Amino acid sequence: MISFRRTGVLVVIVMATVAGYTDSDRPAPGSSSTPSPSAVALTSPELRPGHRTIASGGPRRGDWDLGSVQLGKGVSWVNVNCVADTGTGRIELSVDTVGEFTIDCPSTEARISVNQLDLSEGRKGRFHIEAADSVRWMANIQVPD
Repeated sequence: MISFRRTGVLVVIVMATVAGYTDSDRPAPGSSSTPSPSAVALTSPELRPGHRTIASGGPRRGDWDLGSVQLGKGVSWVNVNCVADTGTGRIELSVDTVGEFTIDCPSTEARISVNQLDLSEGRKGRFHIEAADSVRWMANIQVPD
């Protein structure tokens, strides 16, 4: 878990990784054990109980502006699921006036990144993602109901 403070904002980054294939998708013995990028499932970020989605995007590749968001005082969540075509890709997320962070996206499994924003006061900003065309991603911002 990584956390940092920026002008009244506490951002906590929690990452978990899940395999994107089932036993029936596993390669036969003697073949490569690395699934192809198209075999890695990319799912929508899970909706947290008591929250609603105010911005979302994907599945997409490359840069994307998810628009202006109004974040209230307290806890909100920025969720990103991603996978690279080869090697390790990278996504840079920003909510101007709030903060920015980077997520590494492997090619062998979907990366699920759950990022908590604990704001001391409400803020409005644009939600923007920068990623190479070789990275598939889905993202959303959730705020309390």
